[in-house]
Amino acid sequence: MRWSIIRLIWHRELRDQLRDRRTLFMIAVLPLLLYPVLGVAVLQFAFGFAERPSTIGIISEKGDLDFPRRQPDGAGRSPLPWLAWLGTTSHALDSWVGAAALAEAGHRQWDYPPLIRAGRFGTFGDLSPLDQLQLAIVQAKLKIVWEPAADALAQRKVDLILSDSGEFFVRLARVDAGFARPRPGIRIDARRNDDYSKQAQQRLRPLLEHWNSELRRVRLARKGLDAQFIDPFEIDEPTAAHQTPESIFDLVVRIFPFMLVLWSLAGALYPAVDVCAGEKERGTMETLLITPAGREEIVLGKFLTIWVFSAASALLNLFSMGITTWQFSAHLPQGSVPLAALFWCVILSLPLSALFSAVSLAIGAYARSSKEGQYYLMPLFLVTMPLIFLTLAPGVELNPFYSLVPVTGVALLMQRLMTATALDQVPWLYFVPVLAPIGLYSWLALRWAIDQFQREEVLFREAERVDVRLWVRHLLRDKEPTPTAAQAFFCFGMILGLRWLTLGLGQHLSIPVYTSINLLAFVAAPVLFMTLLLNTQPRASLALRWPTWRELMVAAVLALLLLPPFAALAVTVFSRFEHLTKLLEERQPLMQSLRALIDAKDLRLEEVLPYLLAFALLPAVCEELAFRGFLLTGLRKRFRPRTAVLLCSFLFALFHMNVFQFLPTFFLGVVLGLLTLRSKSLLPAMFFHLLYNAVLLLSVPVRRYLELDQLLALGPYVSGVSLALALGILWWLYRKPYVEVARAQQKNLG
Repeated sequence: MRWSIIRLIWHRELRDQLRDRRTLFMIAVLPLLLYPVLGVAVLQFAFGFAERPSTIGIISEKGDLDFPRRQPDGAGRSPLPWLAWLGTTSHALDSWVGAAALAEAGHRQWDYPPLIRAGRFGTFGDLSPLDQLQLAIVQAKLKIVWEPAADALAQRKVDLILSDSGEFFVRLARVDAGFARPRPGIRIDARRNDDYSKQAQQRLRPLLEHWNSELRRVRLARKGLDAQFIDPFEIDEPTAAHQTPESIFDLVVRIFPFMLVLWSLAGALYPAVDVCAGEKERGTMETLLITPAGREEIVLGKFLTIWVFSAASALLNLFSMGITTWQFSAHLPQGSVPLAALFWCVILSLPLSALFSAVSLAIGAYARSSKEGQYYLMPLFLVTMPLIFLTLAPGVELNPFYSLVPVTGVALLMQRLMTATALDQVPWLYFVPVLAPIGLYSWLALRWAIDQFQREEVLFREAERVDVRLWVRHLLRDKEPTPTAAQAFFCFGMILGLRWLTLGLGQHLSIPVYTSINLLAFVAAPVLFMTLLLNTQPRASLALRWPTWRELMVAAVLALLLLPPFAALAVTVFSRFEHLTKLLEERQPLMQSLRALIDAKDLRLEEVLPYLLAFALLPAVCEELAFRGFLLTGLRKRFRPRTAVLLCSFLFALFHMNVFQFLPTFFLGVVLGLLTLRSKSLLPAMFFHLLYNAVLLLSVPVRRYLELDQLLALGPYVSGVSLALALGILWWLYRKPYVEVARAQQKNLG
């Protein structure tokens, strides 16, 4: 590849996109204007709603400015203050003043206070200055209307109507005396599903709670009890004092990654459609293809263009959100967003934009028109939205499981980095499991896009009319000798769909029985059915040819050589992430069964045989028939052998639906694919699969009879030698088929 050609195509595409005013508006103008305008509008609406006073209608007697009304006037009052007044023996002025002060203090101590006194909501109890200030602010936002009309609530003249059950304080006194009377009550009438009524209830609730606490205090005082009598114990929470309430920064930490993902995807969609389907509509695709530029150089130039616009869209939105949040956070008491948080958002938005750009380019290359391209790219939103919404769920945080999930891992890592205040708080170990899958998926999408550009039937595809009956008749009458790539993808979709639909079935069965039924019914059966129905050469379709003994020995040696380094890698990961074992046992029933086998004291052979059948023999047969048989044979019709092996390995790892096993399964899929290509037979891959799983399972009961300390001491040396030998054999397998092809071509030319 020539960088000068890639740069030339890249700059050409950039100029074409920058000439489009719609693109400039969507990428640059809209993000810079959207968030400030929305921020001002939302803030004005929020302040207007919050500052509007709530109107409370009070049902009471005319002229009485207390609620609940005292009927009679002495209801709810204690006689003790009056007795203290009359009990004075001296007629001196200072004695009368002291008696009056004592009587007033007694009324405050032993009289039940009303909620509203002299037309104003009262303040009850010994409150702190902060609580008094908060109650004063609430009281200022409550407007009282006495004796509102019957339809005042429906006519929106009041937001709430307060009424009592009648004889409130009389009933309260009877309850205090122990009479079996219904308790007094306060009725609150409001409009259903009305925001102003809800706001009025929220403002009134703290006043009612304080009033209720004051009534409780007076009742206990009349009984000669302290207010702490009803609290039998104390709750000591040392950490509660250090916990701060959720601030605007906590909200930004969740919202920023969500918006960045959406805008990275949105910024890639329109350029991807225009540089592919748009060129087909304008008739400039043919001119580009006849230039000296190679197809890979064309794809990379277009990819860089889409990447620039996707990243620019995300970063400009980030800049606008950051400026808006910083500007309005100055008017709020919760604080502001630090620059370090925005820096980490910039760093992680670049690989995310690369992923969306590569996938959009690969899908957009197949579209025949811009309208068709929009239809093809829209499902990306359906796939991305659940992955990003997962980060907003409570309890979802960055861990080894979520770090390997695409999009979700990036967003969760972004949240962690935004809250890191020092370098020692940065989760450096999560960068590899988060960014490695992103890089792998981007590379696969680019390879897919390059393959699309190398196929003339894709670049110059005409309008298609679908007739299902003719298509089915052609499919069954004109059968292919071996499966096509379309049949391979359809078979994988069927297997994956059946696996997903049956996840909740058969939970009452044992793990070996459940796994065996799934493999036979939902993996092997669809493959055999499609092979017999659609192909005329079933043995060639499944690569069922007897290999040489040498090829079987190579498979066996490879299986034994790869076990030590993989086991050492697993031990290292589990020792570094101690909670990973528990997490795997919770999500994988097989891990629970293996834990039971390890902990068993008397383990017999018949207890291990079902596991060998379900997790060694049947996977080796069923999964190899599907992936290295039907799928790899079909993929090789469209893709080069190396690309077909990598794509088949990716589907094989995706089939297992386990992010922890994705990379090891992908690597083992590459090994199995190379064995199949080298021998032109499925049996070496089956033998490798069987031997690898069987030795792994048998190591569980055998480990108690071995001296593990000595083996672990030699582990690094054994793993290093085994890995070096295995890589040498794999390089030979990787080169051997191409050497044979080159020799055959030279022989034909000679």
